[in-house]
Amino acid sequence: MRSGLKIVVILTILCLIILKPSGPVVFKLTNVICGSYNKTWVIINQCRLKAINRHRTVFNFNATLLHPTSNINVHYQMFQRANGYKPWLINSKIDGCRFLRKPYDALGIFMFNIYKNFTNVNHTCPLQGDLLVKNMYLTTDAMRLPLPTGDYLLAIHWIFYGKPQFATNVSFQFVEDIL
Repeated sequence: MRSGLKIVVILTILCLIILKPSGPVVFKLTNVICGSYNKTWVIINQCRLKAINRHRTVFNFNATLLHPTSNINVHYQMFQRANGYKPWLINSKIDGCRFLRKPYDALGIFMFNIYKNFTNVNHTCPLQGDLLVKNMYLTTDAMRLPLPTGDYLLAIHWIFYGKPQFATNVSFQFVEDIL
């Protein structure tokens, strides 16, 4: 009787190891705030979240760059919410034009893979005209980094020719499926 119970427990554990959990219970956008520091360079036409259903929220962004821009720096930081947003692991600056030519920053590649299928930024500098992100939602398909359960804020400052032009702050929630 005991050996039968041991076999059942071992088979159950093997099934749980082989049949991995389907992923997180919640991985969705919760808030977005966009602002232009210099409206003579960048006009933000749309920056909003739209609830599709209980588990999916999509992000729509439309900005117009009024002048050709070939010197773009991107400063991004990740914050985790714990009695207010606290700095968490990521604080980096990348050269946007160099990155669009040949991606070189691991975390930048990770973030770009999340939204590249939803945007029209698929060419190198100079960037001009409309920048669009349409119906972007978060999935775990591109997720290769372990992330603890919690609420996060990704703050991105877009710097053209050494001067901050606009910022996007995207909040999201990640809840692990513990079993």
